[in-house]
Amino acid sequence: VSGSSGSGTTNLTVNLTSVTNAQRITVTLANVNDGTTTGNVSVPMGVLVGDTTGNGTVNASDVGQVKSKSGETTDASNFRTDVNVSGSISASDIGLVKSNAGTALP
Repeated sequence: VSGSSGSGTTNLTVNLTSVTNAQRITVTLANVNDGTTTGNVSVPMGVLVGDTTGNGTVNASDVGQVKSKSGETTDASNFRTDVNVSGSISASDIGLVKSNAGTALP
């Protein structure tokens, strides 16, 4: 876990290893201090490659969304469609989403 703070907000990057696709996990951040108290904070999340719409399943809507952004450089408005995290949205992103079609979170 790495983090930075500024303006009262802390952004964290969590690198997950040994996490398989299509599962729900909980990431627990230890000793989080909000300025008043310190404690652990648990954050539930779903891991589902290709779910660009965030609805818990990979389907034609996800493929269409990635196709519509193809050729774009990844930015804050389209980052979910860069499923291979290359910095740009391309045919390889479309292929990755298509290969996961029909997969859903439990």
